[in-house]
Amino acid sequence: MAMAIDTLAEKIESGERLSNAEYEMLESERDIIALGTLADSVRRKLRGNCVTFVRVYDLKVMPGPEGPGLRLEGSGLQSADIPPTTGEIRLFDTPESLDEAISVVTRAREMAESIPLSAFCLYELSRLPEGLPVVLPALKQAGLEAIAQAPIDRLQSPEQALEALGDAGLRLARLTIDETPRRPWTAVCSEVSARQRVLQSIPVFAPLARRIDETQPTTGYADVKRVALARMLVQNIERIQVDWALYGPKLAQVALTFGADDIDSVDPHDDESKGRRRSPVEEIRRSIQAASFVPAERDGRFHIR
Repeated sequence: MAMAIDTLAEKIESGERLSNAEYEMLESERDIIALGTLADSVRRKLRGNCVTFVRVYDLKVMPGPEGPGLRLEGSGLQSADIPPTTGEIRLFDTPESLDEAISVVTRAREMAESIPLSAFCLYELSRLPEGLPVVLPALKQAGLEAIAQAPIDRLQSPEQALEALGDAGLRLARLTIDETPRRPWTAVCSEVSARQRVLQSIPVFAPLARRIDETQPTTGYADVKRVALARMLVQNIERIQVDWALYGPKLAQVALTFGADDIDSVDPHDDESKGRRRSPVEEIRRSIQAASFVPAERDGRFHIR
């Protein structure tokens, strides 16, 4: 193990706060194996050898004949069309008005029945003219359980926005990063950890950017380093998550050995047309087992299925 990491290992494993100089040391560390080894040690201390995954059915908001509504590929969507294996129903698209958002949630709640429902981006909701203290309780009353994502790099007042979420009785499904930050990643992790110390309401941190700049594509080295640093520096958030659909099976599997312990957006369809071993659920299970962990399927409420 590299000398720089070796000198910090005990402090990191015990969850102690680091000095600015120690953050800079981690930021500049190039020994990715040493970082991964330490991150894996931290995640095993916090979470054992279990890796959870959730199968998500994404609903699309499209204009209907009488205004905004839920439609799929031009056809009406019914409860029976949603695979029974679905662990979470999700709406990422945020309508442009509160009335439209309420209408969409009401229809989605009817279709979801007992399946956990998350929807919308907290930042996009904060831009509605009514303000979060009005918007969030209205969505809760319409049947929403959780906000799908909160990008900490876009929220102007993250703490106030997340407090409004709790005041409305809504959960946050995941704290996210919208774009790869230009500032030091250790500074981002320090901010996330500080928010959680105050709020104690963030169940998942997804450290890889939701949007990727095609002119400056990210690298696997940078991605797994961000995952490793997130696990080491944000120990007060239980899960570090990687998106299976967005980043692909290979990077998701490697990320597990660098501190990640939750995989999002697994396909809920049990497609066995190419054989059971090649179905989505078997692929995710095999990937987790190949990384020497035990797979556990969960739902959107974080209950093991």
